[in-house]
Amino acid sequence: MTMDNTKYLDSLLCELDGKHSDTMRQSLRAQSVTLDELRSQPVTIVGAADEGVRLLSILESLNTHDVLIVDMDQAKVGQVAHAHHQIQPFCKSNVESRHVILATHRTSKAFNTCKEMHACSVNTFMHLQLLYPQTFKPHFFHENMLETLLDNVPALKVLQGKLADDLSVGVLASCLDYRLHGDPSVLAPYIDWELYLPTGIDLSRFASHYVDCGSFDGDSVALHINRYPDTVKGAYAFEPDPVTFARLSENMAHFGFVQCVNKGVGNSVTKLGFSANKERASLFSEAGELRIDITTLDNELAQFTPSMIKMNIEAFEPFALEGATQTIQRTLPLLAISVYHQPEHIFSLQRQVENIAPGRYQFYLRQHDGGLVETVLYAVPL
Repeated sequence: MTMDNTKYLDSLLCELDGKHSDTMRQSLRAQSVTLDELRSQPVTIVGAADEGVRLLSILESLNTHDVLIVDMDQAKVGQVAHAHHQIQPFCKSNVESRHVILATHRTSKAFNTCKEMHACSVNTFMHLQLLYPQTFKPHFFHENMLETLLDNVPALKVLQGKLADDLSVGVLASCLDYRLHGDPSVLAPYIDWELYLPTGIDLSRFASHYVDCGSFDGDSVALHINRYPDTVKGAYAFEPDPVTFARLSENMAHFGFVQCVNKGVGNSVTKLGFSANKERASLFSEAGELRIDITTLDNELAQFTPSMIKMNIEAFEPFALEGATQTIQRTLPLLAISVYHQPEHIFSLQRQVENIAPGRYQFYLRQHDGGLVETVLYAVPL
């Protein structure tokens, strides 16, 4: 049976419209695991990276009766995660009849597997942060998520009217559904598993002069070049972390047309504090242990005509777009912008692009992973 995506989205907006956060939160809590159950019954944390260790510390402070931390990466098994807790293997005996909390942004496959293993309940750490923000301090990706959605129903309705196809409406609806109810299975019908290869959008027309903001070690740059080997003529790769930049430069050395830039991308030429995270996600902050050069695309690309700009820069996307205003207006590149790093980005970044170049773009949403991450806004020039 084919989903009516407009009806699906309208029902979620109706659920949000006019509600107070306290009332809404109480209603959502009634459908989920309780704090008392987490304290008194066996709990398994899936994911032993930073968020999993943070969750373990919180559960210990709640005097949780029985808690395990497991990881799918066998190399982590046996390591000490926090205090006396050793990381255990991800297997049925560590999941069955236990409350499972997924401490990862990529939840879809693990959610389904834990259901198949007969977990007592399967919950995402993201959803617990929405339900109990005083107990589970929200990650910066999730901060004020419920309040942001409740306060911006009109903006979400405007975004709905700006989306160019039915699949985009379905992606928006499923993303809102997941954020509200914590069940990643709602995303399954809408996922394009190939990153930056969106259904129904031909990127080959825009592949020739590529700009990658947030290049990490060059994985997305190489992905782009390998997809369009006869098309790409020039590329810029921006990565602020000096250690990661060294890997980027090494990996791009055999592509003679890739210009690697050891700077972050923002709305001014300056320096900012930067925290590099070994688990990949990094961010700019006043407390950052590094001082990183920041530039603007308008400054760096004055002599370059980009055909496509990709941005995945850990919540810095609004500043980077502001600093690319002249470039966007001058060249009208296709834009592939991550819209999941802050709750408002799913609607605010479309509005920002529209304000930069009114009436010059069509807008699409695509979901490239089974969780909160890799929701991408594609702005396609008319």
